[in-house]
Order: sequence, then structure tokens, then C-alpha cells
Amino acid sequence: MKLIEGTKMSQRLSVDEFVAKVRSLSVVEIGKLPLETLPETIPSDLIRNSPQPLRGVLEKLAFDVNVHELREQQGIEKTFGNTAAQAMDKARGYEADIAIARLRQKMADIAPSIEKWRAGKVTHYAMAQTMQTVRELVHDLHAERARLARAELVLHDCLANPDRFSARLQDAMERIRHFAGKIDLTLGEYHALQLEVTAAEMTDKRRQIQESDQKKKGLLEDLTALEEQLKRPTSLFSRLVPWTARKHEEGLKHNISDMHQRILSEEWVMAETQLTRWLDSMVDASLYMSAGTTQQHLRSARLNLFYLLNAFCEQQEAAAKQIARNPFIQVDPKKAIEYMLMSERFILDYFAKKRAEIIEWLGNAADTRLRSLENLEIDLITEMKRNIR
Repeated sequence: MKLIEGTKMSQRLSVDEFVAKVRSLSVVEIGKLPLETLPETIPSDLIRNSPQPLRGVLEKLAFDVNVHELREQQGIEKTFGNTAAQAMDKARGYEADIAIARLRQKMADIAPSIEKWRAGKVTHYAMAQTMQTVRELVHDLHAERARLARAELVLHDCLANPDRFSARLQDAMERIRHFAGKIDLTLGEYHALQLEVTAAEMTDKRRQIQESDQKKKGLLEDLTALEEQLKRPTSLFSRLVPWTARKHEEGLKHNISDMHQRILSEEWVMAETQLTRWLDSMVDASLYMSAGTTQQHLRSARLNLFYLLNAFCEQQEAAAKQIARNPFIQVDPKKAIEYMLMSERFILDYFAKKRAEIIEWLGNAADTRLRSLENLEIDLITEMKRNIR
């Protein structure tokens, strides 16, 4: 694994640089290379495939490097404590590379489904369900990113008083930033793909809501007409034949209750968890955004999200009003209203949790993304307030 080159704080060679030196130097010169400049691990295949006497020199260097690394690790642990030693170990990046490889393999596995979906052969819902199978690996990668962030904070504190380990600590910091960058790049690719799927799913939901609202509009007009009939003053005939009047009134009440049920049956469904998932897709893509195509999907998703956020809150309010409007309902309207009403508190709570999540994931690198998050939150709140009627 080739690490970030051009680091002035450490003279340690990467594996690729060491292999290049082995190919260009004499056996004697290779044997004289300072241990502190060698990579932490000399590749076993390089040793195995080298002829004698080079193989013997490399075997000795590998042994000496292992002993040197062990002593240095013990020195760091003795000077700074076990947490610093663990942070140094985290800088090797083994777990990061494994987590990255697993996610990339899973994304390669679902690539055929993505192509079928883009060709219109797989529904948006089915594609969204397929993307859900990747979430656990994404969570694992985020968790590893958080561990790297914590390790960086530990090493940052150690560098305040580094003793004789300044170069080694700085080298470990550079390695951690390198692997963190690789994770961010991989997450960016995943979140761009997730946003593409989410944007299409949100467009479908918006179309469903618009069609449902159009049907409900007609039903509400019929309901209003029935309610007007119920409010009309009784006629002389009705007063003379009260039994017929009561039967007519009961019929109207029954029709009104039935109409309420028909209106409720036309309600579209959008759970809070679904809205949160869409918010997650858009926010995460915003934070890891790099490609122009991501920008295009992000614009589409934001427009739809503004609409859906507003629709979600209006749905809660309308459902509450519908309960309050039905005079024949058998449950306590006050309790139903208290349960259903929503406000911008949903968005504020979401972003509060997201801030804590980002700080855990990114540590010192969180500032830029937190500013982006704050701007996105302001945009969403402003747009929602503008559209609330």
C-alpha cells in the first residue's frame, strides 16, 4: 500500500520506495540502510523471490526491523500510555483497508442491479431495498473512520510533548490522514450512488402524493356537500313525520362517516423513518460530495425533499383536522391531535443528532463538514417555512 508521498516530517520509506531501492542499490548498500527509514514490514514475497546473497540481507533487515519496531512501540507505550500505542497501531491501516475492500466488493456485486435499474428493468422500490443490503458495511466503514479520528486526536496530544518520537508520531499522523482520505473517497462514491437511487424514489413518492391529493380533493367536495345537507333546517314535512326525518339524518351521518373513511383510505403513507432515511441520503451526499453528477442528483433530491417535508407536516396537520372535523368519531380527538401534529422540531432534532455523529466520525476534520451541515439545515428550515400555508 503506497502511502502519501512528499512528507517532510518523516524519512520513512514506503514499501514501493523500498522495493525501488532494492532494485537500484547493491547488496552492501541495502544492508547499510538505517532501520528507522525502512517500512514497518518488508514484503515476504520480495524476500522469497530474491536471489542469494540479497535474500539473506533482506531476511536480516526484516528481523532487525521487527525488533526495532517492537522496541519503539514499547517506548511509545511507556512514554505516552497504552492509548497512544493503540493509536500508532491504528495508523497501520489494516482495518481501514479491509473495511474499504468489503464495501467496494459489495458495490461491485450490486453493479448489475444498478445497470438494470438505470435501464428501467428494476423498480425504484426494489433498487432502494437492494441498497439497504449495503448499509451494514457502510456503518462499519463509518465506525472505522471514527476510530481513525479518535486515534488522530490521541497522536495530536502526544505531539504537544513528543520526546524523541516526534518524527514517528508525525509519520503516524500522516498515515491516519491518508487512510481517512481513502475512506472518505469510498464513502463519497457510495453516497453518490445512494443519492441517485433516493432521488428517483423521492420523485416517485412526490408523484404518488400529487395523484392522491387530487383524488382527495374530489372526495372532500362531496363530504362538504353532505355536511351542508345535515346542517339544513328541517322542513315542515320532516316536522310532521319525525321518524322519517331521523332516518334521513342517520343516513346522512352514516354517509359522512363513510366518506371520512374513503378519504382516509386515499391517504398516502410516508413514515418518519422513511423521511429520515431520505434526509440521511441527501445530507451524507452533501458532506462527501465530489462529482458533478452528484450535484445534479442533489439538486433534484433537495427540491423533492422540500416538497416532501412540507407534505409530511401538512399530512400530520390534515389528519388531525380530519379527526377533529368528524363529529361521530369514537376516539378522543385531543389525544389524536397531540400524537399527529408535527413541526420543524423534526428537522432540528435530526440535525442535532447528525452533528454529534459527524464529530464522532471525523474528529479534528469535522469543522468544514459541520459548516456545510449548518448551511443545509438553514436552507431546509427556511424553505419549509416558506412553503407552509
